[in-house]
Amino acid sequence: MTWGSPQGYRQGAPLINLLPREIGERRLVRRQRTAIGAAFALLLAVLGCWYLLESSQLADARREADGEQAVAAGLRAHKTQLQPYADLSAEIAATEQLRTRVYATEIRFSSVMRDVSAIMPDNVWLTKMTAAATGATGGATGATAAAGTTGSVPSSGAATATSGTTPGSPGADSPIATINFTGAGLGHVDVGQLLRALARGPKNGGRPVYLNPYFTSSQKAAEAGGEATVTFSASVDLSKAAYSGRFQPTGQQGTVTP
Repeated sequence: MTWGSPQGYRQGAPLINLLPREIGERRLVRRQRTAIGAAFALLLAVLGCWYLLESSQLADARREADGEQAVAAGLRAHKTQLQPYADLSAEIAATEQLRTRVYATEIRFSSVMRDVSAIMPDNVWLTKMTAAATGATGGATGATAAAGTTGSVPSSGAATATSGTTPGSPGADSPIATINFTGAGLGHVDVGQLLRALARGPKNGGRPVYLNPYFTSSQKAAEAGGEATVTFSASVDLSKAAYSGRFQPTGQQGTVTP
């Protein structure tokens, strides 16, 4: 490399900045402002995209909400149309509950008459039969039937057995009703068979329906040119198994609903 060559001159010559310092500072400020402006423009672009995205999602949410409100309005209108059926269903349920309570203590004396006719000995017949069901207030409701008639009497509650009642005597074991018989037979043995048949009488759910068969009187009538007969009076109590159980929930027949 020779002295005075351009390359040697550029490397060895000093660089002198003749521009005023203020111009350099203004250039730096302009570059900073340009960078800030570009960053701000980029931020605005990002915010614009985010706003458009959120606006689209908001519009979709509003459309979905409008659809749900329309469905809810339709369901409310349908519910209004079906309300009479709901009211009717509630009335039916209340009626069934009332019927359950009313029939909880029903005694069907037609069934009692059928039982009595089935177990009646051949040489015994009834001339009168009365029934009395003791109510919750201590009063009694009665039914009287001639032999061969049928009927039913609803009982309003279970009878309360008299304290100190002898087992097997009338009123023992808290009966719900009492039946009194009047009849006749060919002999005392025949009449006794009636009470034994009542003691072995039918059961309901494994519980005896008839309790405490008891003679009140048994008298042999004088012969008057024919065969002598025995007139008698007797009674038998009914247990809670005598309840008909009609319209009661399954498994609760024969029980009293408070």
